[in-house]
Amino acid sequence: MTLLESTWTLRDGILHSPALGALGLVAGFTTRTLGSMAGGVFPLAEQDRNRIALAERLGFERVVRLRQVHGDSVVHADDVGTAWPEADAMWTATPGLLLGVAAADCVPILIADPAGPIGAAHAGWQGTSKRIAVRLVETLVRNGADVTRLVAAIGPSIGPCCYVIDELRAATIRDRLGADSADLLFAGPDGRPVFDLWSANAQQLEQVGVPTIERCDVCTQSGGADIWSHRGEAGRNGTGLGIIGRPR
Repeated sequence: MTLLESTWTLRDGILHSPALGALGLVAGFTTRTLGSMAGGVFPLAEQDRNRIALAERLGFERVVRLRQVHGDSVVHADDVGTAWPEADAMWTATPGLLLGVAAADCVPILIADPAGPIGAAHAGWQGTSKRIAVRLVETLVRNGADVTRLVAAIGPSIGPCCYVIDELRAATIRDRLGADSADLLFAGPDGRPVFDLWSANAQQLEQVGVPTIERCDVCTQSGGADIWSHRGEAGRNGTGLGIIGRPR
């Protein structure tokens, strides 16, 4: 397994993934510059316009979205219409569709087979402890991907520098992940538990055989004011999109 700690490139309001970009894909994470893309703080009509503008400027038909519920369900993006299904990951083998998972501290996970399907997942502490990244890889492989060719990118999210959780959440994570949680949960400076979302998802991707994993390692709370953060803004935040698509 190759772990790439890449510097994602900020261009035209998007932090771009170098590893996925090298495959000819459009992949990255939107910043404040392009406005809020999801969530309940900004008007829904405004966010609809922002997503339409994003798809058009990147040369895609539309942004495919989900109603994210912190679960581990994966759906086929081609089947998603105006009524968003409850799920936290999706996949497609169709060029021209831009997959978008909303995040403002949770982890956007973007995965591609250079010669096959692509997918995106939203992984907060719930999705990570339910192994949503593993569910997405399994779905991609069932639909024609070769796991030995997969490239995964772990986008900006709240990092281990900032992600303090309560003991109840920590206990749930330990229960779900078992021994795998040993190196992912540790005591912060004040003794409260800290959960390393980046390492947790990289670990899961490695365990299912993904050979190339890129970590952005940009913290949404401490890494810069151009990225939305639910915690950093006490819930008065917009939301960015982790995006991946294969141009026509």
